Amino acid sequence: MDDSDRWQRTPARTRRQPAVLGCLFLVVVLFGAACGPTVGSRSTEADSGPWWVSRVGYPKPQAHPPRPSTNPVVRDVVREVDSDADELSGSTVAVAVLDRGSGEVIGGEHADDRIDTASLSKLFVAVDVARRRSEGMPVSGADVDLIRRSLAVSDDAAMNALWDRFDGAGAISRLAVRYGLTRTRPPAVPGNWGDTQTSARDVATLLGQVPTLPEAERSLILGPLDAAPRTAAEGFDQGYGLKESQRPVAVKAGWMCCEDGLRAVHSSGLIGPDRRYAVALLSTQPSSKSYSEASEVVTDAAEPLLDNLG
Repeated sequence: MDDSDRWQRTPARTRRQPAVLGCLFLVVVLFGAACGPTVGSRSTEADSGPWWVSRVGYPKPQAHPPRPSTNPVVRDVVREVDSDADELSGSTVAVAVLDRGSGEVIGGEHADDRIDTASLSKLFVAVDVARRRSEGMPVSGADVDLIRRSLAVSDDAAMNALWDRFDGAGAISRLAVRYGLTRTRPPAVPGNWGDTQTSARDVATLLGQVPTLPEAERSLILGPLDAAPRTAAEGFDQGYGLKESQRPVAVKAGWMCCEDGLRAVHSSGLIGPDRRYAVALLSTQPSSKSYSEASEVVTDAAEPLLDNLG
């Protein structure tokens, strides 16, 4: 029934009680005018909120203030990392921490900057393969070995094989959609997996999902990260950043040179009791710095995180 049908007069008694109906009609009209627009009318204050608030004179609804961090310790540590990084000329250090206890991601000033993943893309592909295996995709023993080598010793040859065999570019896109990684996208040139782009916030978010995988798939990722040696497959010293922890930590490092005169050096991992904190430290530094100098910057940034959270 439309509005016109709703207000049609009933034929019965319309002539026997004109005064009563007239009064009722007058009351309805006056009540509608006083309280708000009639059906189908348009408010002249479209953005002022519901008519029962704006017309009666109650205060307009106010926007909710930003929700304070539920973990002030993490917030303060992230601020400290940002403050120290501000003193580095020509370098950017992006930090983000996912507190698995609350589900909150606390990011620093550059947490949403898009940065090339370098070898962190190996983590993305491994998580995608593990997740798809849990859903029934066949993964051979040789494939498992490739995953372990790509994560533990950051073996590029193993990653090349995984990228081709398991649709690496598709893996990046699938994870971005599944976990809401808004700053993550595949490389512009197919096969250049180190040029995959992401952000510190997205890396922390992804890492935070690893402990939620089924046990076999969780072990497939965490086992190699826990056992990562200090020296990578190509002889690179990957014992910097979060790897400097005095406690066992699951860490994936990444390094690459050079894009636009910048060297990418990253450290990410799960730290703290029960792997509570998923941490991402992504940096871009002038190529004039050596890898050793750039790694030291990331190690310095990791120190307050390890001291307070690890």
